[in-house]
Amino acid sequence: MKKTHRLSALVVVLFFVIASAGTASALFAQATPVQSQGEVQKTSDQTKTEAQDWKAQQEKAIQAAAEMEPVVKTYTLKYINASDFMRSAKFYVYDSSGTETTLTVKIPKKNIPDFEALLKKLDVEKKNIQFQVYAIVASKDDLPESYQSYLKTETKEIVDRDLKRVLDEMKGLWNFKHYWVETPSFMIAKDGAESNHAKLVSRHDFEFYLRNVQLRGEESGKRIISVGEIRLIQSTNTPNGKSEQNLIDTSNITFKEKGYLVVGVSGLTTGWSGAALILVISAEIK
Repeated sequence: MKKTHRLSALVVVLFFVIASAGTASALFAQATPVQSQGEVQKTSDQTKTEAQDWKAQQEKAIQAAAEMEPVVKTYTLKYINASDFMRSAKFYVYDSSGTETTLTVKIPKKNIPDFEALLKKLDVEKKNIQFQVYAIVASKDDLPESYQSYLKTETKEIVDRDLKRVLDEMKGLWNFKHYWVETPSFMIAKDGAESNHAKLVSRHDFEFYLRNVQLRGEESGKRIISVGEIRLIQSTNTPNGKSEQNLIDTSNITFKEKGYLVVGVSGLTTGWSGAALILVISAEIK
C-alpha cells in the first residue's frame, strides 16, 4: 500500500515537471520571435552592402594615397623663368628647383594636369605694349608779354580726334584757352616689365618713368593695361647744378587698350604763372 502511494506521488510530480517544462517552452517561444525568410534575406543583404561599402572606402583611400604619391618631372621653359612661374604654381608642388630655361618639380600625381595647364597658359611670349605719351602745356589766361613768342608755336587745331575729345572734356573743370601740344613720345614696354624710362620729346626737360606694366585679359580690344607707377620729372639747371622735381607721380593706374587717359595735371617748374602741364597717355598692344 505504501508503495502504491509513493508511485502515485511520483506520477503527480512528473506530471507537474512536464507541465512546467511545456509552459516554459511556450513562454520562450513567445519571447523569441522566429525570423521569416524575408527578414533573414534582408539581414544578409544589409551585411553584404556594409561589406561592399567598407571595401569601396578602402579602395578609395588606396587610390587617394596613390594620387598623392610624389613624382619628379622636368620641364623646358620657353618664355618664363622658373622663379616667376613658381610664384603662381607653388601650391601644386611639394618642392621645385630651376633655372632660366628648365624647371624640375616634385609633384603629386593628381596635380600634374592642373600644373601643366597653368604652365601652358603662362609660358607664352609676352606682348609688347606701345605707350604714346603727350606732354601738353596749357593756360587759362593770355600769356604775359615776356612769353609772347610762345604764341607763335601755339597749337591752333588738335588733329588727333581722341586727344581732342579728352581735352574738351577737361574744359568744364579747367577751362583752358591755349594749348601747346608737344610732339608725342613713344615707349615700348613688355607685358610684365618692372621698369621703363624715356626722355620725352619736348622743349622742356621731361623724364618719363613706367613701373610694373601688366596686361590683363585675352580678348583683343577689351584688354586692360595696368601700370604700377607713372612718374614725370622735370629737370632744370640752377646755379647750384641740375635740379629735379616730380611733376606727376601716381600709382596703380589702369586704362583700356587704345584708350586715352589723363594721368595728371601739374604746374611747371619753369614757365609763366598759371601755366599747367597735362600728361596724357594712350596704349596699344602690338
